[in-house]
Amino acid sequence: MSEIVKSKSTRVKATDVDISGTAGKTALNVTSGNVVIAGDVSVTGDATLTKGLTNGAAGISGLTAVNLTIDTTLAVATHSVQKGKYVTISTDGKTLTLPPVVIGASFIIVNTAADGGALLTIDPDAGDKFLVAIAGAAGADNKDIINTKLTQKKYDYVKLVGLSEHGWLIDDIRGTWVDEA
Repeated sequence: MSEIVKSKSTRVKATDVDISGTAGKTALNVTSGNVVIAGDVSVTGDATLTKGLTNGAAGISGLTAVNLTIDTTLAVATHSVQKGKYVTISTDGKTLTLPPVVIGASFIIVNTAADGGALLTIDPDAGDKFLVAIAGAAGADNKDIINTKLTQKKYDYVKLVGLSEHGWLIDDIRGTWVDEA
């Protein structure tokens, strides 16, 4: 186990760094290897992840990835955060269709294609919408959000939450997404 350093900024080069106590205001820069944190992590300031999201054994926050390769209609029972799942897709030109809104249900959808490798479209059910569109305006029924191939970066994602009977809230997002015209 590497030593816990309590200075304002310290560079550590190690194969693994384990933090099991309180790091306080220590800045930790790992130039190789892994950082292992046992317990909860809370960030109150800025945090930068330069290598993107990785899917380790525990996945995102303990969720399990469901890897899709074809156009798919998502289901709460098999693809939702409530069931311990998140969706990854790296196949170009695919559309993921949301089920009719289930209030409180949430989906995390991650584009895992290499940069510029995959156009991904998220389509709400015909009678549903994204309550606030990507551009910030009120959403419209059956209008998609799109992670374009031109701007797509590996690990772009969107987290959607069923907020009302009328539509989905875009709760969190990474990357450049656009509204369907």
